[in-house]
Amino acid sequence: MNAQGRLQGFTALVKDHQTSRSYFEEPDGSLKQWGDLSAQAKLSYVAIAAAIYNIPFPQFAGAVRELIGDPKDAALRLVLNSQRELHGLAELLPDDGRTEATPLVERFKEILNYESDRASETPEIERERGIEM
Repeated sequence: MNAQGRLQGFTALVKDHQTSRSYFEEPDGSLKQWGDLSAQAKLSYVAIAAAIYNIPFPQFAGAVRELIGDPKDAALRLVLNSQRELHGLAELLPDDGRTEATPLVERFKEILNYESDRASETPEIERERGIEM
């Protein structure tokens, strides 16, 4: 999908959230419709949409400001909650004996044998997927 298509998808998803009659989850686990959500919950949903569509920061920031105004407190709460979740995931992993910090994604790749699985793929499969080594 090109940049314009990703931006259109992101915009459509955010607009769908705004007009939806569905219930969305708040950080405390309660369910509310979009208009009643906290700024933190709205920021989280917009961030997820931006990640899904790989939206550049300026477009993401503009959408956030349009929806919730100044996102400072909501952003700080979101960062804190995200770090708590990442820390919780890291605690689930076995101690690998390293003294230096290893990025969490790398730890999961190692545990899931991501690299060994990729190495076993044939060059033809990689070419079909558009992967150049």
